[in-house]
Amino acid sequence: MAPDLLDLCADPAEHRLLIGVRRFDVPFLLTAALSHGVGSSSLGLDRGKAGKVKVAEFRRIAGRVLLVLRNKHHLATGDPAAVRAGEESFATSVVWSAPVLRERDGAVIVDATGLALTDFHGVADLLREQEQGMYAIDPDASVPLLAEARSGPGGARLPALLTLRGAEPGPALRAVVPAPGSLTVVQHLHLVPLPDPPLPARRYHPASGGYGIGHDDHGAATAAGTQVRFQPRHRLEPVDPTAPAGPVRRPIVFSVDPAIPEPIRTAVVEGGNWWAGAFERCGFQDAYRVEVAPEGLDDNDLGVNSVRWVHRDGRGWSHGQGLTDPRTGEIICGRVRLGSQRVEQITALAEALYAPYGKPDERERLAAVERLVLGRMRQLAAHEIGHALGFMHNFASTHHPRPSVMDYPHPRVTVTPDGGLDSSRAYAEGLGPWDEFLVAHAYGHFPGEDEETALARLRRTAAGQGLVYLADEDARGTGAAHADAVVWVAPVSDAFAALDEALAVRRVALAGFSRAVLPPGRQTGALEERAVLLQLYHRSQLSAVARLIGGARYAYGLAGEDGPGTVPVEAAAQRRALARLAKLLRAEHLALPAHVLDVLTPPAIRHGRTSEYFDTRAGRVFDPFSAVAATAALVTAELLDPARLNRLGWQHAADPAVPGPADLADALLDATWRRPDPVPDDLVAGEAVQETAGWVVLRAVLDVLGNDTLHDTVRTRIRGRLRRLAEELRDGGEASHEASREAAYEAAAAVTAFLAGDDVALPGPVPRIPPGAPL
Repeated sequence: MAPDLLDLCADPAEHRLLIGVRRFDVPFLLTAALSHGVGSSSLGLDRGKAGKVKVAEFRRIAGRVLLVLRNKHHLATGDPAAVRAGEESFATSVVWSAPVLRERDGAVIVDATGLALTDFHGVADLLREQEQGMYAIDPDASVPLLAEARSGPGGARLPALLTLRGAEPGPALRAVVPAPGSLTVVQHLHLVPLPDPPLPARRYHPASGGYGIGHDDHGAATAAGTQVRFQPRHRLEPVDPTAPAGPVRRPIVFSVDPAIPEPIRTAVVEGGNWWAGAFERCGFQDAYRVEVAPEGLDDNDLGVNSVRWVHRDGRGWSHGQGLTDPRTGEIICGRVRLGSQRVEQITALAEALYAPYGKPDERERLAAVERLVLGRMRQLAAHEIGHALGFMHNFASTHHPRPSVMDYPHPRVTVTPDGGLDSSRAYAEGLGPWDEFLVAHAYGHFPGEDEETALARLRRTAAGQGLVYLADEDARGTGAAHADAVVWVAPVSDAFAALDEALAVRRVALAGFSRAVLPPGRQTGALEERAVLLQLYHRSQLSAVARLIGGARYAYGLAGEDGPGTVPVEAAAQRRALARLAKLLRAEHLALPAHVLDVLTPPAIRHGRTSEYFDTRAGRVFDPFSAVAATAALVTAELLDPARLNRLGWQHAADPAVPGPADLADALLDATWRRPDPVPDDLVAGEAVQETAGWVVLRAVLDVLGNDTLHDTVRTRIRGRLRRLAEELRDGGEASHEASREAAYEAAAAVTAFLAGDDVALPGPVPRIPPGAPL
C-alpha cells in the first residue's frame, strides 16, 4: 500500500498547521469546497459548493517544498520524448511554497498554514468578475481550523476560516453580509490521491447525453485529432464482470441532508431513488440508493455523495456536480445543492393558481398545492442527482413518450370541464426513456461484447424511438435556434396546443384572483407578486411557439455517422407561429382584469417590491402601464432577437414561402399600430393598453435596428417596413384607425427621425420582464 499523501502535524501552541509530505512528484487531485457559504443566489458561493478539480503535485527543490498545478488540459502521450515535449510545451503553476522545517520518519515537515489560507476556491476572483468589489484574503483575520483537519489513505482535508476584505462591496454582498467589507467563509482544501487502479475510460459521444470532459493530447495521431473526451461516471464494478447481472463491489449512495424539512425530505429521497430502477435494468443489483444521511455523517468528506439543503437570498438555482478524475472521467464525489427557495417559488405559483385561503374547500385546494410542490421536489432531486451522476440537460424531452428528469419542467395544469383547474398531472413520476438510456450508455457493462459496438446500438435504438437530445447551448435564450429545445415548457409536444392550454389556465386563474391567493398572515402588497405569476404564466409556451420562427432542426453526432444536417422549420408552421404570437399583442391578451387591479395594494411598511414584481412608474401604487409593457415585451424579446432575424432573412431568401424579416415586422405592427378592429369596450383602459403595446413594439424594432449583429440585408427589409408605417401614420390612413392622432403623429415623427439618422430616444426605459426561472 502506498504511504499516505501527507501527515498532519498540528501546532496548537502557535496555531500553525504543519504537514509532513511523504510523496513528491506524484500527481494528486486538489479541490476547494465551501462548508460555510455566502448565501447569495446571484453569486452561487453556497454551502457545500466544490470548486473545480485540479491536478497537483508536491515538489522539493533544495530546502523548499512547492505545490505545483499541472496542466490538465494540454498534454502528450507516447514515448518518453513525446511526454517530455508535452510537459515542456505548456506552463505549470506554482501556487504555494514553504521552507523545509525538518524531516521525520520519511516525511518532510513544512508549515502549511499559508496553504490552507489560500483562496483556492476563487472567491475573490468571482467577486471581481461579478462586479461585487475587489477582495483579498486578510491573513490576520483568517485561521486554519486545526480540529477539523483530517489525513489518511483517502487523502487530506485542510479546513480554514477565510476572511476577505474589500472596498465598495456590490449589492449582492450588501444584501447578505453583516459587514460587507469583511466577508468570511469556511473553505475545505482537499488533497486526494488519484484513483488506483484508474477506472477504464469510456469514450464520450456527443449524442450520449453525458458531460464530455477531457483534454488535448498533442502526442496523438494526426488523423485522430488532438481532442480526447471521456464520459464522466462513478466507479461501479460488478463482483463478477463476466455475468450479465449481479451485485457490485461498492454501490453509489447519495446521503440526504437531514436539515431538509418533512415532507420535502421524503420527496427528495423518493425522487432521487427513481434512478435505482435504471441501474437494475442495466444488470446491477443494489448498485444505487438515496437515503437520509445517518447521524454523525461528515458530508464534507469527499468520500460522501451528498444532497445539501441550501438557503439563499432570493430566487436561485439548484445544482448537481460531479468531481472527476481528469485522466478517466471517474466521478470521485457527487455533490448536490438544493435551494430551499424552490419550495417558496412553486408554492407561490400553486397558491396563485388555486386561491385556496378562506374558501369552503380550502383543505382540498391546499392539498393540491402541496401535491404540486412535492411533485416538483421529487423531480428536482432526480434532476440534480442526475447531474452528479454525469448527465447533462435534455431540453427536447417534451417530444418524448415521457419527459426526461434532465429537462426543466413547467407544471402541466389544465382546465376541467366545469371550469376548474387540474394539476394532478403537473409533474411526471419516475424516469423517462431518455433517462434509462443515459444510465445504460454511461454505466452499462457488456460482457462478451465490444463496448463501442454495444454503445452504438444503444444510440441507434434511442434515435429510433424518437428520443431527441439537445442541451443548453441549443435551448437557452431568445436567440436559440432549435425548434424542439425550449426550457420550462409543459410536456405537450404540440407547441400551439400547449400555448392554448397555458392561456386557458391563465384566464381561469386571473378570473379567480383575490386575496385568497395569499396566506391570511401575509401583507397584501405581496398580491402584486402573485399577479405577476399569473399574468406571465404563458411565457415559456410562448417561447416554444416563437422558436418555430426562423427555427431549425439538427442533431449531435460524428462525421462518420448518418445525419440530416440543419433543416429549417416548415414554412407553413413558421407563418402560423407568427400569426399566433402577433395576436398576443392585442389588448385582450395584455390587459389585467378590473377585479385584479381593484384588489392590489402597495407593499406595507418595512416591505418593498423586489425583482419579482412589475416595475412601477406610478409612485407607490401598482402601475398597469408597466404590467402591459412587460407582457407585450414577452413577444418582442423573442421575435426581435437579432439571431432569429438573421436566420429568418436567410431562410426567406432561400425559400420565399418562409416569412421574412419584413413579414415579421409587419405582423407586429399590424397587431398594434394597424389594428383594424376596435378594442373591446369591456377592457379597462383598452385603448391605452393597445397604444402601450404599440410603443413597446416600436421601441423594440428601433432597438434591434441599432444592433450591430444584424445583417445589413435584414436591417434594410425592416427599415422599409418602418418607412411605410411612418407614411401611413402621418397620412392618417389605415394605421391610425384606432390609434390616437397624437400617438400616430409622435410615432411617425420618431420613425422618420430614426430613418434620417437622427439620435432618437423613445421616452421611458425598455420594459423589464420579471424573472420566471427557476421554477
